[in-house]
Amino acid sequence: MFALTKHPEQGTLSVRPVNKATDRSLIREIFRREFYGNTKVQYPDEGLWEIYDRMETSDAFGAYLVSERNHILFLLEVHPAFQMDLRVEFLSKPGAIGIYCFHHSIQENINLPAFRTCISSLFNYPSIGSILTTLNHVAPGDARTMLLEKSGFTRISENTDRSAVYCCTRDSFNDTVQAAIPHSEQSSVHA
Repeated sequence: MFALTKHPEQGTLSVRPVNKATDRSLIREIFRREFYGNTKVQYPDEGLWEIYDRMETSDAFGAYLVSERNHILFLLEVHPAFQMDLRVEFLSKPGAIGIYCFHHSIQENINLPAFRTCISSLFNYPSIGSILTTLNHVAPGDARTMLLEKSGFTRISENTDRSAVYCCTRDSFNDTVQAAIPHSEQSSVHA
């Protein structure tokens, strides 16, 4: 089961597996916001819970709710790469896994440190060498794109009518962490 190995200074984060019995309305609301925006259309249950019933749950794999002091930030799904809806050429790297991140609200200030904490914790698994994810129909400057890029993800697919594919490696993640540390702190870390 996936667990956080450290916490950002800004708050107390927790990660817990999705519980079908108690989280049904919350998951529906997260997906409604992701796929319908502010439109008050209810997200359908058809197929949703069957995905979670079939989801791989060994090691870090599974569906998790990430929260700060009982305030839900996002739903993080961690999949074996072959279960992602990706072309074969993206799945060929050994140690690749896939994630989907669905935000309760993308405008939360804690989202970036929380997401980076999750990515850092995933890279603590020795078998994980890279993390793949996708974004559908995202405009330039979208908050989700910025969140990925500030966490070490780079776009690896060409512009198509399908979703954009992003990849994060240990090195690209560590590079963004180092870039985020103010220069004076870097000097004291390396002194």
